[in-house]
Amino acid sequence: MMKQDNMAFVLNRTKTTVAISSFLFLLSSLISDLNMGGAWSTTGYSVTKMALGSLGIGLGFGLTCIIYTSEKLSRPVQIAIHMAAGCAVMLAIAFLVGWIPTDKGLLPALLAILSMLLTALVIAVLTYRRQKKLADRINRELEQRRG
Repeated sequence: MMKQDNMAFVLNRTKTTVAISSFLFLLSSLISDLNMGGAWSTTGYSVTKMALGSLGIGLGFGLTCIIYTSEKLSRPVQIAIHMAAGCAVMLAIAFLVGWIPTDKGLLPALLAILSMLLTALVIAVLTYRRQKKLADRINRELEQRRG
């Protein structure tokens, strides 16, 4: 891939990951408000911190897509590096903005971490399946044009 193509690839992936993380933040905020009967409130720029955290997580998963432009690494290694880096950023930000309830004991904190990792895994699997389906369709169309 050329440098300009690499930049466009990373930029497109980053826009997608920021959109996904923003959507999940909005969805979780709506669910929290509904669970509390419309009385969900925060103080001290908490929502701002969480919104910025959501942006940071999107950037953490999006910018690390640069690893896919390297032809020196196998696809499984690229996926492992991307997911490890993205999840590390996600967990660090989650800890900083208070999404991991460290004050409620070990079990709630572990459940929060597990739910975040599981969400990242589900999104990765769905994205992989979508990309694989697209690649298969493109390959079929190319075969039809040849023969």
